[in-house]
Amino acid sequence: MVYIGMVEDKLKDWLQARISLGRYRHSLGVLEAVTGLAERYEVAAAPLRQAALLHDCAREFTNEELVATAEEWGLPVRDIDRLSPVLLHGKLAVEIARRDLGLSEPAMMSAVRWHTAGHPEMTLSDKLFYLADVTEPTRHHDWVADLKALALEDVDRALLMAIGINTDHLDRTGRTVDPDTYVLRELLLQGSTG
Repeated sequence: MVYIGMVEDKLKDWLQARISLGRYRHSLGVLEAVTGLAERYEVAAAPLRQAALLHDCAREFTNEELVATAEEWGLPVRDIDRLSPVLLHGKLAVEIARRDLGLSEPAMMSAVRWHTAGHPEMTLSDKLFYLADVTEPTRHHDWVADLKALALEDVDRALLMAIGINTDHLDRTGRTVDPDTYVLRELLLQGSTG
């Protein structure tokens, strides 16, 4: 446990030097929220705690930087990613963790990769991370308390609620929804996800 704490402390220092104070506080909030959800559902917290400190390390890249870096590193860039480059920041964060920090724990990488739009093959850990990202303590939307409560009762129903909130917001603001989000929603409605 001491080793895990040392790794987290180093990640906190590394992250704080890379991103704004507001995003750093958000990351610490995700760390707190995902720890509680991991305990509630008895899943390994350590990889999700690392994911919390890594998931937004590329979030402050410009749209041009997101696309250019993904292309430079040979990551797939879909048409939807070109329309909405923010969708790439989780995938770039996974690469940064691997390239710059030598981190490759599968549960951590998966949670980071899918935290933005979700994915049809999300694991329970991925779902908990997604929910922690939208319900962490610095989030002050009127729906957060209801979503937090639902997340403690039923992960898939909470994920459906979160997806609905997200897609409604994107639709209202004229932004594009990742097709993976719609596929995930349909699977959740059918009761056929991990």
